[in-house]
Amino acid sequence: MFGVWRANRMQRAAAPLCGLVKNDRGSVAIMFGLTIFVLFTIVGSAVDYGRAMLARARLQAAVDSSVLAAARVWQLENSLDLAEEKALAHFDSNKPTEPSRVVEFTPNMVDSTFTMVGETVVRTPFLSFVNHPTITVATRGQALIAGGGNAGTNLEVSLMLDVTGSMAGTKIEDLKSAAKDLIDIVVWADQAEFTSRVALAPFSTAVNAGALGPSVAYNPTSSLSFKQRSGGNSTRHRTSTYCVSERTGAAAFTDAAPTGNDRIPRAYQTSSSTACIPSAPIVPMTSNKDTLKTVVNGFTANGMTAGHLGTAWAWYLLSPNWANVLPEGSKPQPYAMLQQVGEKGQPLLKKVAVLMTDGEYNQQYCNSTTGGTAGATIPDYDTGTSGANCKAPNGTSTKQARDMCKAMNDAGITVYTVGFDLPEPKGGKDADSVVTLRGCASEPHMFYNTKTGDELRNAFRHIATAIAAPILSR
Repeated sequence: MFGVWRANRMQRAAAPLCGLVKNDRGSVAIMFGLTIFVLFTIVGSAVDYGRAMLARARLQAAVDSSVLAAARVWQLENSLDLAEEKALAHFDSNKPTEPSRVVEFTPNMVDSTFTMVGETVVRTPFLSFVNHPTITVATRGQALIAGGGNAGTNLEVSLMLDVTGSMAGTKIEDLKSAAKDLIDIVVWADQAEFTSRVALAPFSTAVNAGALGPSVAYNPTSSLSFKQRSGGNSTRHRTSTYCVSERTGAAAFTDAAPTGNDRIPRAYQTSSSTACIPSAPIVPMTSNKDTLKTVVNGFTANGMTAGHLGTAWAWYLLSPNWANVLPEGSKPQPYAMLQQVGEKGQPLLKKVAVLMTDGEYNQQYCNSTTGGTAGATIPDYDTGTSGANCKAPNGTSTKQARDMCKAMNDAGITVYTVGFDLPEPKGGKDADSVVTLRGCASEPHMFYNTKTGDELRNAFRHIATAIAAPILSR
């Protein structure tokens, strides 16, 4: 009996301890539940905020691309209404899937900027448990129009422009409009820190060196005598003007400084007093739009197509090797600057050549009466015909142009090419002019094969906005 009594007493004494054990287990469960809730909230919040940050990044991209689209339309169409319409449409097609809207769109033509503020609402399934069902995020983007300020890059652009006889009529007027459009877009108003300059290299049978003539042109001989096909002799005289042809020898396909025998030979013609074709002179790089447009407006169509000469001069006017013969405000920057970048990672310098022609290159110069050079003929300024066989030391105009293009690209110059009403393919093969221009372009998409005046103008505009594109300045 005593043993039973003792056992019962011990059980009654242990009962409170058992209760304590049960109560402790209940506390742990509560604490565990609270911990899980806190962890759930933290992890869920991270997920929701992550979704919000992703939506913000997409919203920023939509806003940025929209203001850039507005600036591009303004450059091309000069219409604020169209610019705003394009910006809003671009935002709608690129905005995040969450409810998004444009809060503000502000063009400022004084500062040459387009500004947009976008907003999106992100649903938060986890934070909704703590009474935060959504997060609203907003971003701002601003584009600076390169034509009114600058893009943090110095631009050097040369235009090779075909003013040969085949450009007569509406075609030369189309070219004038296209060239002036490019000048308006590329040359910006503020030249204080970064410059944008354009040079002109009109060409036909020869190139008119203009004011550079005294420094770069010379006469290897006063005249040349060629045997005509009829058996007689034909004498050609070096021009007394600064009408130049191509240089030969080691410097033929280079941008070497025009010194000594590396200067540019004057063209020969039937009379030394005959005016140069073309009459329009080259224009070294300048940011003076009036100067550039005055020369463009004076273009007349005449002569044959020495495309290699235009190609060469488009390069010379961008070459730092020619700095000593160019006016102070026209001196090109060193090639090494092409590799330097600014604070935003943008290149500090772009050198761009735009080569435009409407036909096959058919004019090169000779230095002997030796026959056997296919296609090499003597130019005749009076009749535009060829009177004798001769030898062109550098090869045909087409070959020379292709060699010059390769060297120009190798030097780091970006080359765009524009054909205008070029010959159609024959026998399944492209015309030589198409092959030449396509090969000269730095990239395949930098060749434009246009057929109409509108297409020519659009090509020049597209090139202009590509090289003087608006930048983000938010």
